[in-house]
Amino acid sequence: MPGPRHHRLRPRPPAPAGEPGTGRAAKVLASVAANVTLLTALLYYYGLLRTQEFFAYFRVHYTLLGQTADEIFGRGVNGLLLPIAMAAALGFGVLGVIRTLRHRLPKTAWERLQRVATPIAGVTGFVLIGLTVPVVLEPGPFRWLAGLPGAGLALGVVLLAAAWHRLGAASGRRSRLSVAEWVSAYTLVAFGLFWAVGDYAQATSVRSAYETAAALPSKPAAVLYSAQSLNLVADGVREDVCAQPDSAYKYRYTGLKLLLQSGGQYVFLPASWRPSRGTAFVVPRTDKLRLDFAPARFTPAPGC
Repeated sequence: MPGPRHHRLRPRPPAPAGEPGTGRAAKVLASVAANVTLLTALLYYYGLLRTQEFFAYFRVHYTLLGQTADEIFGRGVNGLLLPIAMAAALGFGVLGVIRTLRHRLPKTAWERLQRVATPIAGVTGFVLIGLTVPVVLEPGPFRWLAGLPGAGLALGVVLLAAAWHRLGAASGRRSRLSVAEWVSAYTLVAFGLFWAVGDYAQATSVRSAYETAAALPSKPAAVLYSAQSLNLVADGVREDVCAQPDSAYKYRYTGLKLLLQSGGQYVFLPASWRPSRGTAFVVPRTDKLRLDFAPARFTPAPGC
């Protein structure tokens, strides 16, 4: 009879210590979510400040307008679209140059370039952060640098963190910054970006309001009809009483320009509005009003 068969047992493969691919993907998703959240907050913040500053130029408090979150966010996207695109293009270009040099240079040349660039980045970041101190202490003389101090602070923190990260890797320590260091750096970068956006919003909003006021004579004329007298009194604004007794709108107002319609409110300006003596009218939108538009040089007929 044949002897017993001996089966060789195959060793079991060791259990995986972890799933680096999944962990890396989770980190990428968390980073993207954090950056999208920051970008959304910056757009809304810019839109809110732009709304405040723009209407303050015409002496209208923005809380009377009932602006929705979508309107504020849209105003932020419209104002920050070009700066964000330029910053993204610049960052993409810098990262592309770094990646190209890393793959094309010999290993010794790449390491030598890193040894030279790391202290330069650290010193530059430290200088940029230091330059923001006098701006914080006395911002008045630096008003003409709209957005630059905050952007300099954010860039300085990024350069300093990158240099610190590289020095840690070069010295044989763990190449990652600690959680506390990353949180501190991210907070400072966010603070710098909000600072830059606030300054930029103030500067661009005042300029936009000035341009809007200068273009008022060329905008379409707004003819407002009302069932009741609105007592709109200003230079160049004319109130006419309709002759027809059965007319649904007994009063007509001419010499107006429509600045905004939002949240159930109309904002009108006299066609001859000036910053020194202009008056703005905030009129609730109701069924007792009718609004017509005419050419900029409209001359109203005697009756309505």
